[in-house]
Amino acid sequence: MRGASRWARRRVNGWVLLSLLVAAGAVFALVRVVVITGPSCTPSFGSYGAKVRPPGCWRPYSDQSPFNRPLPLHPVLSTHSSAIVARLISFGRAQNLLAGTAGRGELDGGRPIYFSSPGDAPYTLHCTEHWGRCALEGLRVAVPAAAQPAGGSDAHLTVIDQRSGWEYDLWGVSSKPARGGKLVFRWGGRTRVNGDGLGSAAVAAGYATAAGVLRAEELSSGEIRHALFLGVKCDSGHFVYPARAVGESCSSLGLPNRNAPAMGRRFQLAMSDAQIAALSMPAWKKTILRAMAHYGMFVGDTGGSWGLGQESSVVYTSFGQPDAWVTLARRWQVPYYAPDRDYVFDLNDGVDWARYLRVVAPCVSQGTC
Repeated sequence: MRGASRWARRRVNGWVLLSLLVAAGAVFALVRVVVITGPSCTPSFGSYGAKVRPPGCWRPYSDQSPFNRPLPLHPVLSTHSSAIVARLISFGRAQNLLAGTAGRGELDGGRPIYFSSPGDAPYTLHCTEHWGRCALEGLRVAVPAAAQPAGGSDAHLTVIDQRSGWEYDLWGVSSKPARGGKLVFRWGGRTRVNGDGLGSAAVAAGYATAAGVLRAEELSSGEIRHALFLGVKCDSGHFVYPARAVGESCSSLGLPNRNAPAMGRRFQLAMSDAQIAALSMPAWKKTILRAMAHYGMFVGDTGGSWGLGQESSVVYTSFGQPDAWVTLARRWQVPYYAPDRDYVFDLNDGVDWARYLRVVAPCVSQGTC
């Protein structure tokens, strides 16, 4: 598969601190402070909009979100970790990241994230699926007039209201008038952008839609400070924390469920920074691998082979701005695939996935082991 389908310190004087802590016999405490203390990030939340995108240092949700907690050095592993990894790899090659696909049908399988501002028009949300009570039905939400859903069949659209702190996650958007009115979509949910990133309803696992999404700004910065969203071909028909629902089971495709990853499974790349640095590959790919090693990847939806959740470039093109993913691709001389008129960030090659991937036990993400 070439493209993805369905499926965000404060600087201190370290040497002074180190001297003080060594004197107190507390060097380990310094290490923990460095790990859990987030950087000062500007421009800050509240100022984002059409012309100001969140910088690479920004991430949604609290430091206690399972998506934002780094993995321990030696995490407890899930039972049958090796077998689950083997099943994942049997689904096929890791899907590539693409640039130049904004709004272009199934090539645009990303998830756009917009930020509302005080002057944005109000929309009344309307869900069309009859699956029970839709948490968003009838709510009035400010949405940028130019905002568009991703071009793929999932037609995701996420809006973060910076005044209220609510994140609204829409799936299957079918109608959005230009200047307010009724915004029609199939299903969705909402969560607090300063919360844990769980409890929404626009992806199979029930995560917030912005959870784990890879953004161009953070890839450009060289550091990704959160776990990544992982889509897989099919799941085991079960879910584990932090998921609360399943996607498409392998048995529904005529395949065995045995050793297929459950929705919510957390994969980790068991490589050190030194090992990653020694690989012969572009710097952008090493940035992604470090995130896989430090934070891991949560299974959140089904379809395709297996691959990462990427932000759709319609967040730029809908406002008439240059596509940031294309800008990065050209800067880094990423190969251009003429038949599809897109740039291909090869995510699969150069890593021994069978050797280095492992599955972390759910209790690690829950903080209970």
